[in-house]
Amino acid sequence: MKIPGDTDWYEADLGTNSFGQGVAVTPIQMVMAISAVANGRGEMMTPHVMHSMVRDGFQYTPTPQIVGKPISAETAKTLTDLLASSLEGESSDALVEGYRVAGKTGTAEVPTPTGYSSNETNASFVGWGPVDDPQFLVYVWLEKPTSSPWGSVVAAPVFHDMVERLVVLMDIPPDAVAQGLANH
Repeated sequence: MKIPGDTDWYEADLGTNSFGQGVAVTPIQMVMAISAVANGRGEMMTPHVMHSMVRDGFQYTPTPQIVGKPISAETAKTLTDLLASSLEGESSDALVEGYRVAGKTGTAEVPTPTGYSSNETNASFVGWGPVDDPQFLVYVWLEKPTSSPWGSVVAAPVFHDMVERLVVLMDIPPDAVAQGLANH
């Protein structure tokens, strides 16, 4: 991302940076950045693709590593609540019955040598949950989807389907059950 002071920075970059035009990140960079919001503490974490590995009869589990604290815990919790409420308010295809999740869609124009494509996008959805006790973060990125250009239409349902399976695999109880267990 170009910032004031860079040799190739122009005043127009200030405006385009504000809505993500001209900014590109890898999926791992996105997951790492969003982790600061998702964990509710404002701590940016090193992402892991696996939970653990068993080799020669021993289980190895990566230790969580904090790589920075770009936002306060209060800001992380506020953003999570706003993003969860936003999904609930629009009856998003990302919602998973029994679990309160938070997330954000993305729809990016595809760059071309002369600007941006008028008919191709990359669509995404990044989400996490359960909101009250985050256990997972899932990033779905679809390159040039053909059925719809919008992340809310093509990527959010993939998140939904993945999380429905993930909560079973990770043995994460529905929110009502988890709250009942916490109250006893």
